[in-house]
Parts: sequence; structure tokens; C-alpha cells
Amino acid sequence: MPPQPAAQDSSTDRAEAQPRDARRRRQLIEATIESIARHGLSGTTMARVARAAGLSTGIVNFYFQTKDALLLATLEHVDGQYMARQREAVEVSRVDPVLGLEAMIAAAFDPEFCDRDRVAVWSAFWGEAGARHDYMRICAAREAELEAKRVEALGAVAAAGGHTHLEVEALGRAFHHLLSSLPEAMLGDPGPFDLERARATCRGFLRSIFPGEFSEKKLPALPASETKDETEAEARAGFDTLPTWIYQDPEFFELEKEMIFKREWMLLGHGSQLKNAGDYIAAELLGERIFVLRGKDGKLRGFDNVCRHRASKLVEGSSGHCSGSVVCPYHGWRYGLDGRLKGVPSEGRFQDLNKAEIRLPELAVEEWMGFVFVRFALEGPGVAEMMRPNADEAEHYRFAEMEPLGPARVLEGDFNWKLFVENDSEGYHIPMGHPGLQRLFGSSYVEDFEDRDGTQAYSQLREQESSVWSERMYQRLLPEIDHLPERLRRAWVYYGLFPGAVIQACPDVADCYQILPLDADSCQILTFRVALPDAGRRMNAARYLSDRIIKNVVNEDLALCRAVAGGVRSGRYLGGYFSELESGVEIFRDKLKELIPVAGVAEYPSPGRVTQLNAELMAGQRANRLLS
Repeated sequence: MPPQPAAQDSSTDRAEAQPRDARRRRQLIEATIESIARHGLSGTTMARVARAAGLSTGIVNFYFQTKDALLLATLEHVDGQYMARQREAVEVSRVDPVLGLEAMIAAAFDPEFCDRDRVAVWSAFWGEAGARHDYMRICAAREAELEAKRVEALGAVAAAGGHTHLEVEALGRAFHHLLSSLPEAMLGDPGPFDLERARATCRGFLRSIFPGEFSEKKLPALPASETKDETEAEARAGFDTLPTWIYQDPEFFELEKEMIFKREWMLLGHGSQLKNAGDYIAAELLGERIFVLRGKDGKLRGFDNVCRHRASKLVEGSSGHCSGSVVCPYHGWRYGLDGRLKGVPSEGRFQDLNKAEIRLPELAVEEWMGFVFVRFALEGPGVAEMMRPNADEAEHYRFAEMEPLGPARVLEGDFNWKLFVENDSEGYHIPMGHPGLQRLFGSSYVEDFEDRDGTQAYSQLREQESSVWSERMYQRLLPEIDHLPERLRRAWVYYGLFPGAVIQACPDVADCYQILPLDADSCQILTFRVALPDAGRRMNAARYLSDRIIKNVVNEDLALCRAVAGGVRSGRYLGGYFSELESGVEIFRDKLKELIPVAGVAEYPSPGRVTQLNAELMAGQRANRLLS
């Protein structure tokens, strides 16, 4: 077993360590906001924050080390929340400037961020910014960005309305000052913030400048997408399936990479491959070289497999071991197992090189029941949180105790990745597409593809023996597994995690795979098997047979996806229909359209228009949310 950090006592703790760390830091920052609002910056202490959070001072020291670090993290958090909402408003202004100014007002007085505590905290940091460079860097950048964007948006309204006589820059600055100063002015009022009054004041200012544009609270319509043939567009709109153009458009594929695969978890391997400090597994995902290794403290960390000196690959192969540090084979730069730069040959020959500021960029890593997941985005829900509905049942398999059965394999798919996921999301095709599974399981296949991140499907081996030797012998030889409940002893259970991670739990083995897109027309499937060690001859025979069965099933799925790939490229196929047996595909469709709204546009947009149209649709969603 890998070494365990002292603060983690169970496999559940290890699986949830990273999201728990993020929650703990958030808890301490919220307590700091409360303390600053009550006692000011000088009166805020580590002990006072600990008391407000209901934690020990040692916990605060563990996560932030110093008061300065805690205060800076709090400023960054408050600023980050506010600016994320403001940037949504800026995106709306790119679609319609009038709607954008309304959105800026709504964002500035959003009750989630415009409350007494957060306004007091921002004022406190602004008051100290003149003496603190790190505070000034954040505060000044925020003010400069907001002022520039608000001046730009007001100027766009003036230009669109032909108001050439206006002093746009002065009026834009006045609008910015109004949005920024009204919350601080309300700090002197002991009662609750009257946010609607503040919004009305700002709208009144705009109405005095643009009486025609702001005479009524009226939302302009967002621009409609272009269509080549209205009759064809109406025909497409009647279908249940996703529009066919998104299975082949390179521009849409780039949106998928950025908005799905670089923000969601991907299954990379198993913790048993990383037993000792310095053990690593590596892969290329979405054109990025990455690796995950076990640190000296027992934690898993993920990094770019790219040296910060001259971009050399740091570790080779799909797995291996780094003895104490990661050494670049090109020039010998040496990194600690925590990603920090530790050594540079001929360091004195570099001008102004500060090793303390250089480290390998990190990925989010989480170990769930022994399985290693990575995510490029550092923020977001953890795997344990997303898979919680499946956790009680999955615990029976003792996944964390399993070890690999042979090396991982990479299968090539000459089709769009979504076709494989859609095929994997329904059992309607099993009677025709997988005769072996039909012989083994009959009609026992049951889906639990609810509208959530973690999905599940279940099938039970039939009593009637198959007519095919390998299937029949698997039915006969599969041993009774004492640690599994009766329901699971002769069942195959599918656990899926959007967008393309699957753990198929059989009584004898867990077959795992992750879909990895390459481009609009091709993908890869990373597959590996793990099982509990020390199996007897009968169990080994069952595993050999299940491997044969599953390989046949995968080959059948690949052939089905290739057949569908040709169909969605056909100009005469406009779309298809869903039965009640295909709810998983329907949920996948809705999830994709939620994340990338242009996926709901039936007609193929003009070349080069996909990204712009998606931004417009997202801005419309933001506007509806901000102005509702």
C-alpha cells in the first residue's frame, strides 16, 4: 500500500482529500471575511479567524502559514468572485450594448456579492493598498479593467444611437464611479442595503443620457443564427438527436476541448500503479503532456510533463519511477516531487533566475476508491461528490485493494467521440449489436441514467447457459465472491462519469476505460483492467474468459460507431428519434447543450461562425440570469 499522510485515516479520506482541502480553505476565507468586516484588517488574527470558523489555530496555520497569506488569499477570493460576475456582464455587452449596461448594473448590485461584509472587506483592502504593493496590484487592476469596459460599453451605446455629441469617456467614467461608489456609500447606513434603489439610481443616470434607449426596461432580442434554408431548419428542429454538424465540425470540437474536457474529470489509472513516493503514470490528453506521481507525503499530484526551461519531456513512458526528484533529461533541471524547482545546473549563468517562483503547473488529482482521476481545471466538484449516489454499492468491490491485470491499452476510433459515449449510454442496441451479452444476460439490463454526473447500469447473468463455449464456461466457472452481496455476485455493473469515464465492475474484475477525443473525426479509448490479488485457478480462468467476452463487445461497439459515423456525415440524414430505452443519450444531449449552447442550433452555422454564435447564446443565458 502507498504511504498515507498522517491526517488521513481511511480510503474515503484519501479520495476526498483534495475537495476537502478546497472546502476547508473556503471555510477559512469566509471566516476571514467576517472578521475583517467586524474588526478590520489589523484586528483580524489567525486565532480570531479560527474561532469564527470553529476550528483550531493550527488548522489555519496549516493552510495559510501566515496572516499575510490568509489576507491575500481572501482579497483574491473576493475579487475573483466579483470579477467573474462582472465579466459575464461584459460578454453580454458584446452582443447588445444596451443589454450589457443593464447587465453591468445587475452584476454590480448582485446580492450574492454586494453585501455589507464583502463591501467592507474591499474597502479595507483599498484603504491599505497605498502601503501594500500586493494589495494595490489586485485593487488597481480591478478598477482599471472595470472602468475601461464600462467606458467601452457606454461608448458602444452612444455609437449605435448616433449620439456623437456626447463626451463618452467622461460619462463612462462617471457611470463606473456610480457603480463602484454606491455600495461603499451604503456602508454608513445601519439598515440593509437597498439594492433596488441603487439599481434605479444607475438606470436613472443612463436614462438621462440615452432617453430613447433606457425609456423602458426592455430586453433587446439576441441576434438569431443564420440559416441557409428555412424549410430544412424547421425539418431538423423536429428531431430528438443532436444536430449532425456537431459530429464533424472542427470549430465545435475546439469548444468541446475547452468547455468540457479541460473542465471535467478524466480517468487515468489506478493507485496501485503509484505505491511508492516517486512512482508516476503519464499520458497525453488533448494535446497536453501530463503525469501524476506519488509525493513523499503520500499525496498524489499532477503536473505538466514539460520542463519550464526549454519544454523538454520530463518523464518517459506511460509509467515509471523518479528517485527523489524529477530530473529533465535535456539540461538537468531538477524538480521536487511537489513540482517546485530545486536545482539548475550552472545556475549563476542565468540572469535574475528565481527558483522559488518556478514550479510545474498543476492539475487537479483525486483518488476515488483507488482510481486516479485528473482534471485540468483546479476548481469544481470532486469525483467523490459526483459519484456519491454510487458509493455505498461500489464500496463492496474493494476497488482500492485491486491491482492491474496487464498493461493499459489504447484503442483507436476513427469516429467522433460523442458517438462512443452515446452508444455507451443505452442498452437498446444490445439484442442486435451484442449477441454475446444477450446470451449471457437476456433482458435483465437496467439503466439508472438519471440527470446527474455519476450514472449506473446493471445486468444479471442468466441461469440458462450460453451456446457459445467461452460464455458458457464463464457462467460455470465464475466463483462465489463472499465479500459481495448476493445481488452483485453474478452481476455486471456499469459506473460512468461524464463526459467519458467508465468503471465496469464484474464479480471477477473491473474493466475501466476513458474516452479521449483527438479531433472532430477521431478519438482514443484508454482501457485497463484491475482485480483483487491472490486469485485461485478458477478465478483466473473466469478472468481470462471475461476478457475474451469484453474484447468482443468492445470490437462490436467500435464497428457500430463506425457505421453511425458514416451516417451522420450524410447530407440526407437530418436527425433521429429517442425511445424510452435511450434516456441516457437524451441526458447526454441535454448536458452537452447546457455546456455548449450552440449544440442546440439545428442548422449548420456559417464557416467561422460557431464560436461567435456560441458566445452570443451564452451571453443571452447570462443576461437572463443576471436580469431575472
